[in-house]
This record gives sequence, C-alpha cells and structure tokens, in this order.
Amino acid sequence: MDDAWVKQGLFEIIAILREAVKKGSRVDVRTKARTLATRILRLDPAGFLIPWSDDLVKEGRALHFVIHDDNARYDFKTGKAKTMTSNGVNYLYLAFPDEVNITQRRKHLRLSLANKHQFYCSGRLNNGLQYHYHIKDISHGGCALIVEDDERVVSLCGSTLRNAAFDFGDIGTIVSDLHVINVKRIKEIADDETERFYIHLSCQFKRMNENMLRKLDNIIVKLLLEQKRLRRL
Repeated sequence: MDDAWVKQGLFEIIAILREAVKKGSRVDVRTKARTLATRILRLDPAGFLIPWSDDLVKEGRALHFVIHDDNARYDFKTGKAKTMTSNGVNYLYLAFPDEVNITQRRKHLRLSLANKHQFYCSGRLNNGLQYHYHIKDISHGGCALIVEDDERVVSLCGSTLRNAAFDFGDIGTIVSDLHVINVKRIKEIADDETERFYIHLSCQFKRMNENMLRKLDNIIVKLLLEQKRLRRL
C-alpha cells in the first residue's frame, strides 16, 4: 500500500476517530465468527470506548476495525478489548492503533440515512416475490439496503434487481435497476448493549440515464439540506 494511504501520526489518528464520534459513523469490528456493527462512543488521551459486547470480550486476539465514513473507509487493528464500567454501564476500552489505513476513498459522497429516516426500496425479486428493504445509505453510485429476517437475500450477490423503486417520502421517488455487489450478515451492538441481526446489501445503480441522474442528484441535495436543518434544531 502507498504510504500516502497510511496515517501513523497520533494526532492524525485521533482526528479520524474524533470525526467518527462526531458523525456517529458506523464501525465494523471483524471477529473470526462474524462482523459486529457498533460505533465509537468517546475518546480519552490514550484510547477509545465502544459499547459492551460479549463476543468482543471473549475474543483473545487483536481486533480489526473498519470505520465507514461518508468520504472514505478507514481500517486499523488494535489490541484485545478491556472491560470497564462507568456510572453502572459496561463498556469496552481499546488503545489507539499504531496506524490507520485509508483503504477506500469514495468516488461519490455517501449519505447515511438508516438512523435518521425510514425510507424504503421495494420491487420484485427474479422469482416474483415482493421485497421491501430499508435504505441504509445512498450516493450517486449506488446504495446499501438493510434486510431483516429474510435469508433469501443471501443468494442475491451478483444478481440484478430490476425496476427497484426508491421512496423518499415527500422528497421524491426514483426507479432504477440495481446490481447487488455484496451481501453480508451483520450483528449490531447499540449504545444500550441491545443487539440485532440484519443482512446488508451493497448495490450499484445500473443504466441510469441523464434524466434519472439529475433526479437522483436533486433528491440527494434535498436530503443533505434536510440533515443540516435537523442538526441546527
């Protein structure tokens, strides 16, 4: 990997993690058995806190973290999580990593929606069955969809969802074909230690004409303005 894509300075690393805290960015922790989705709660001078997870407490090896930012993806490894309690609440504490790798600079700005809105993508699978999936994020290049309790989607990787309809409520709708480029099972750990399981579909827009791209751009701009308005409240 080019040195330009590796951050080794402590202040640079802290700045990346601080931005993840500020944005509430999703952070994946990869273990031998599964991927756990969580977020960084706060930093101190030597490390950072994440919500408690029995799976991570039992993990006896270095942990692999992936921060999903709007503009890039950051990978790093850190030592085994240590347990701590504050005001009667359990947390996991980890020391700052020695380096952070920028493994993917996004071609398009990715707008996260899952924790702010209830927008959906719907249509029919190739076998004729209907689907109704939660839109997790969207960009000019594609989107991520959250699927609850539907093991049929595991076989969708590499397939195309035709005429998928995206409903953004009062903001607008678009219809596009979607190429499913990745399917991943995720266990999510919330701040209050509750857990949930879902399947994450990474999708790419296909055959978007100029008119559809303009409509998509207009919707993304409206969503960005709405998020800025909500932050000011």
